[in-house]
Amino acid sequence: MSPTSFDGLLWSETNLKTLIPTVIMMIVFALFLRLVIGAKETRIRNIPFVVIAASLVFLELIKQYRDFVPGPYGLYSIPLHFSSVFLLLFPLAHFTSGAFSRTMRPIAGIASGMTTIGMLFFPMTVFGDAANGYFTDFGSFHTVTYHYAIVLYFILFVALEMHEPETKKDALRLFTMITIYAAIAGPLANIIEVNFMSFLFCSFPPIEAVRLALGEAIGPFFAQSLYVLFMYLAILSSCTLATLLYRALDVIVRRLPKGIRIAKRIRETTE
Repeated sequence: MSPTSFDGLLWSETNLKTLIPTVIMMIVFALFLRLVIGAKETRIRNIPFVVIAASLVFLELIKQYRDFVPGPYGLYSIPLHFSSVFLLLFPLAHFTSGAFSRTMRPIAGIASGMTTIGMLFFPMTVFGDAANGYFTDFGSFHTVTYHYAIVLYFILFVALEMHEPETKKDALRLFTMITIYAAIAGPLANIIEVNFMSFLFCSFPPIEAVRLALGEAIGPFFAQSLYVLFMYLAILSSCTLATLLYRALDVIVRRLPKGIRIAKRIRETTE
């Protein structure tokens, strides 16, 4: 199966062999970092996120350069996919400080949870079988590495307790971010005919069948308008699910030990 051929599948054999083991290793790594720096001040715990943010920006700059040179530049390379918002969210959350950083962190954290859920449930619609060309094609390397970095970010965000959940404030912040994104990506996807965040068509066959049938029944313009609205609501639903997942994981993780506590226990038992 090619990286762009979905054939109605949500998972492939490649995804099973690569995605699950990688996520398990990420969890182990995150728990290790929790033991090492989990009890440190925010400035120290912020370091892994600075590295991830800088790496994503650097990787995207290389990709954009390769798409521009020698050209022609493909419209699909325009960074308006939902995963592209992290090129802004991550630096804004971790290259800044104070109240602004505290405001941006939950947006970046929960939004990365949305991408994580999408990858774990619908990997074929996120990056297909791109892992097959990971070592032979830069586009595949970029796609897999970029999305895996977002998943790692979410896992570390939970493990290192980078935010104290505030349901109402978090919901308002995320609603604002998603609405702004949808207001830009939704219309542009249809104007330039590029499938940003599935605003043009759906890779999931049952939903795509409904979109096409609706177009025949009420006309393409109204059908597509309803479809864009549906996708906007679907993104908000994904955000709600990611928020619930984050809160549940946060409750669990806060019961796990951190490095400084382990060190104290060791000293207490040896005295």
